[in-house]
Order: sequence, then structure tokens, then C-alpha cells
Amino acid sequence: MTVTSDLYTLGPVPATVSQDASASATIGTPAATPAPLVKPSGGIGFDSPPAYRAQTDFDYQSLYLGLHQELLELDAFLNGPELFSESDFEAAGLDAENQFLLRFMGQQEIGHATLIASMIGWDQSLPQCQYRYPNYTSVRDYVDDMRRVTRYGESGTIGFLGHLNAQDTAAMVNDAIQTEGRQQLIFRQWEGLFPMPFWQVTFTTSITQSMQWTLMAPYIANCPADLPRVNWTAFPALDVTNNPSLENKSGPGITSNLTQFTAPGRQVQLSWDASGKTTGWNNSYTTQSYASGNATWAAWISQLNTTYTPLHNVSGNTGFTIQPGGGVYGDGTASVLNGSVYLLVTDADPYVTPYNLSEIESHIIAGPALYNVG
Repeated sequence: MTVTSDLYTLGPVPATVSQDASASATIGTPAATPAPLVKPSGGIGFDSPPAYRAQTDFDYQSLYLGLHQELLELDAFLNGPELFSESDFEAAGLDAENQFLLRFMGQQEIGHATLIASMIGWDQSLPQCQYRYPNYTSVRDYVDDMRRVTRYGESGTIGFLGHLNAQDTAAMVNDAIQTEGRQQLIFRQWEGLFPMPFWQVTFTTSITQSMQWTLMAPYIANCPADLPRVNWTAFPALDVTNNPSLENKSGPGITSNLTQFTAPGRQVQLSWDASGKTTGWNNSYTTQSYASGNATWAAWISQLNTTYTPLHNVSGNTGFTIQPGGGVYGDGTASVLNGSVYLLVTDADPYVTPYNLSEIESHIIAGPALYNVG
């Protein structure tokens, strides 16, 4: 299913309308000079008016990736009602009001895509691409996949905002990505899951653009041949062959008292592709790893932390690791792993933080995959 929308260019903020001084002049004692605004020194972006345009190729490619994420979500959200009947949704516990919310979230994506397109100078209609989805067997399957799609869309966008040269565009995209986080919460509630399985909302995990592209590219089947390329790396795919189901027998609900489905010490079975597989629209992209060593570590990216565990029984492109424990700030604090965690296979265990996470990319052999913790 393909959905497109006319592109509306954001216009300039209207200038302040002036009036003839004689029309509003009053006679009286001049007011005292007001005190200066109370604010600290420092900060950026106060010396010139915002342009809301990409300044560098990094800006353009980051926002362009974000545009493809929004278009995927637009198609995916409106695809659900085409795949399943109203009675199918109702049997899954999602009545007419919930179905309206799903369609409304699709309309939100039109606004997000239009905003991003305008900031990269897109002067034509939004790209018309076709998308491939997993073989959903139920509304539950569809909702679970939308939870994953919104998860990596949110994480990938959070990851690049602080690195954009054009911080005025970052401010605008930040406003949009807050909505994406709410959409993901809705999909979790529709699965009957605990809606916010993180210590604080500020600890929503961020990932790099190439990690996001690795997860997104397989969904895009066809696009116009003259569409600009996405210039990020697609890493080889990683599969968690015993990824736990997040099935909650209670059905949709506002919240649940079950916050985790797995626990430290669980054996996690992994299988990964070699480099060289085609991906993305028209199969015009090729997966690639730039790691120089062997598969040695599993990297778990969750909240503020990247945690490494050794790989065991590595044979060809398979092996297993053990789900780690620990707390965000050490023992006695919230679990370092929760929600949908990003899992990768690497050849080394470099120390990275959310802001310099890209330093791990030269060590990635495969992934990320989304691993279900809670």
C-alpha cells in the first residue's frame, strides 16, 4: 500500500503588523525602563534567525533518513486497516475508537514527513515508495511489528539530533519525535505490555543512523529510480533465534504489573548473515561489515549503557551469549536492560556512551536486532 500527500512548504513567520502611531498614542508619564531579562550567559542559536534548513551533508542525510522513517510509518499505520477487518481488530480487543487512533497516527506522519521534506529542500511531492512487511497472521502480529518500527525510528532520531550542524532543524524534529515516543507507548498498551519499561523517559535508548538504516531498509521494497540514495551503512542482519514472545494473555490495557519477560542468565541464541546481501529499495543496497576481527562479543545497547557479553560456541555465523544483569547506575538501581534492547555482534568491546556510540560501528559484524526484555 502506498500513501502520498501533497507537500506544503513552511512559510515564513508573519511580520509584526505596525500601526500609525497617531492611532494608538496616549498621553501620560513615560514608563520606567524595564529591567533586562533574567537569563544566564551561554547557549547557541541566539545570534541569528533560524533558517530551518540542512547545513551540511550530514544534516541532509540524517534528515533524509528520518523522512524515509516517517514515510514507512505513514504507510504502515494506514496499512493495518487494509490488512484486517474491523471485526479482526475488535476480536483483538481494539474497538472503533482504537482503530480511529491508529488512522490518526497515520495522519500525524503526514505532518512529520512534510516538515522534514521542507527542511531538506524537497520541492516536489513526497516520494512514492512501496513497502514489504512481515507475513502478519493476526492483528497482534501487526501491532507487535509496529512497536518495533516506532522503537527504532525513535531511537535513531534521538541519536542524531545532538550532532546536527543545523540545531534549528534539530529543535523541530525533536518536537516530532516526542509524538513518536507516544505512538510506541500506544502500541505497547495495545499488546498489554508495561507502557514505559525504562527508569526515566529521558533514558530512551539512542542508536546511530546506520543502525536505524539496517533495521529500516528491509521494509522498503521499491522507490522511484531517480530518488536520492541513503548514504548510511546497512550492516548484515542479526537474528535472535529464541527471541522471547511478549504475549500477554490479558490483552490490551493501560498498564501491566509485569515489567520484564526475561531475566539475567538467559541463554540467547544468535544467527547472522555475512556481508554482501542486498537490501533496501529495488535491492540497490548491499550490507557491509567493516570489522577486522572475529565475532567475539554481543553488545547490548539499552538506556544509557552499552554492555558486552562474550559469545560462546561460535560456529560459522552462529553462537550464543548470556543475557547480562546490572543496573543503570550500578547495583541497586533500575535494570540496565528493559523494553526492546538493541543487540549486535562485534569483534571488540570499545567503551562507548550515547553521544559517541558511532565509535562502535567499525567493530560491528552484524546487527542490530531487537531483543525482547520487557
